[in-house]
Amino acid sequence: MYLNFNQKLVSYFLLKLTKNILFSWLILTLLISLFDLIDLNNKTRLKENISIDSLFLLTIQNLPLRADELLFYSILFGSVFYYLELRKSQEFLILRTNGVSLWRAFFTISIVPLIFGLFSIFILNPIVSFSQKIYNINYETIFGKGNYSISISNQGLWLRDRSNLGEIIINGTFLDTERARIQKPVFFLINSDTQYTKRINADWAYLDNYIWRLENPMVNGEKFNSSTTLNIKSVLNKSDLKYTSNTPHSLSFFEITKFIKVLDSTGLPSLGYKVYFHKIFSQPLSFIGIIALSGAIIFMNFSRLAPVKAVSYTIIGSFLYYFIQRLFIALGTSEQMPIILATWLPSVILLGLGLFLISFIEE
Repeated sequence: MYLNFNQKLVSYFLLKLTKNILFSWLILTLLISLFDLIDLNNKTRLKENISIDSLFLLTIQNLPLRADELLFYSILFGSVFYYLELRKSQEFLILRTNGVSLWRAFFTISIVPLIFGLFSIFILNPIVSFSQKIYNINYETIFGKGNYSISISNQGLWLRDRSNLGEIIINGTFLDTERARIQKPVFFLINSDTQYTKRINADWAYLDNYIWRLENPMVNGEKFNSSTTLNIKSVLNKSDLKYTSNTPHSLSFFEITKFIKVLDSTGLPSLGYKVYFHKIFSQPLSFIGIIALSGAIIFMNFSRLAPVKAVSYTIIGSFLYYFIQRLFIALGTSEQMPIILATWLPSVILLGLGLFLISFIEE
């Protein structure tokens, strides 16, 4: 009988916390998506042939990413509302008088943020990756391509360029970003009028002052006259060779490791993608940490601390975590801190602080 009662009690509290988190998640996601739609409308109000349906569809395609970004804050607000309800109904006091410690209560409800964390990694992350691929295509259709001219595939790197000869597509095996040169490049020159394609192979291609300088070029399999160099005009500069069109969010966790290997083999910077990869897997720890911190603050001297103050302290703590996380990620991306520390340490600090406050209350 006691076992059945205990299971019912646990299910009651877990379900209650889950409902609060889901409700907060829904409200925050819809609210931010509405702001996205308004922002897109403001950006395109001077553009012709852009319908509100296209902007609405673009907002829907960006919805999974917004949901993923807002999950931490949904857990924060959902847990705050949950703890305040327990405090108002005196349910927590009843549990304490029946011998249920704060530690036991915390370890029980920590199942909920852990499940949300696993859901974020294994289900939501692939959905975000798929939706972002579609979103980026439609976004570029409306707003045009940005400065990201490089695409990465298993065959190496690909660049889009343009010169007085027409459109250029460049394939290479290795990119030296410091010296702005490509090893074993293949230039495909496409004339927009005749659709004639010319293939140029070279040992190296150097980009300088918006000009490609090709060493030992071969045009359609034959040597280029007697010259050992060939100059082709470009619209790219050296800074354009450091960024790819593949954003981290468009890659799922099982794609990103392979993509990082391709980046390393082609010579492109991969630090940002490595940071993103570790950030994905450190999220469940931060979810559990914010549950611990919010519970500890709200129930610390719960008979005297005003609810407004408790909520304020919790929100301030969460935003401090956000700024610390952004700082550490910036340090990791700029190679001033090891990636493991930059991505995992903020979550460890958050969880450690929450557990410390819980132990302080228990004493």
